[in-house]
Amino acid sequence: MNVSSNKTSRWQKRRERGVSPIIATILLVAITVVLAAVLYVLVSGLTSHGTSTPYTVDFTSAGGSGSANAWYDPMNVIPTTGVTTSMFGISVTQAGGGTYALGAAAGTGCTLPATGAPKTWATGSAGCNGPTAAGWYGALVASNNSIMALYTSTNSGWSYADGLTTIALTNSYTLYVVSYVQLAGSGDTLTVFSTGTSSVSGSGSL
Repeated sequence: MNVSSNKTSRWQKRRERGVSPIIATILLVAITVVLAAVLYVLVSGLTSHGTSTPYTVDFTSAGGSGSANAWYDPMNVIPTTGVTTSMFGISVTQAGGGTYALGAAAGTGCTLPATGAPKTWATGSAGCNGPTAAGWYGALVASNNSIMALYTSTNSGWSYADGLTTIALTNSYTLYVVSYVQLAGSGDTLTVFSTGTSSVSGSGSL
């Protein structure tokens, strides 16, 4: 009787000792999974922060002028810090819906040389003329009155002076919207849209 009792006791002890490693293993796996999930959330937040930062580029009109088929609407640029032209594109939204077609820059004085000093902003025969019917394009002009970039259908976006590939915007720039029909005061809007991974938005009434 005592022999049978001893055997049962030893078997129960071995069984009890065998349960602990299993529980420990389950706990370790659970802790590892939880830590991996927390680490994934933290790393995802850090890596996505740089690409999801919202930027804005707004515009205020300085009053349009021009005549016939060449109209010029100077728009003061109001960007947040860090915005570059490579981050966004622009369009002109009509008051009644739809958009005006982006046109090509016109005029012998409305060009961007590959080398040398940028062209000085001017209108008419010595500078930028209106594009094709119902079209428009943009000329980004620095505070020294130099054309630093053009936004046209020729390159389906920005082209730059003097070998530049992008421009860091400040409020010292003016964007001249050159159009075939008068846009200023018509309820049309200059609208910004993102072209890369950064979120860029903004607008301004022409």
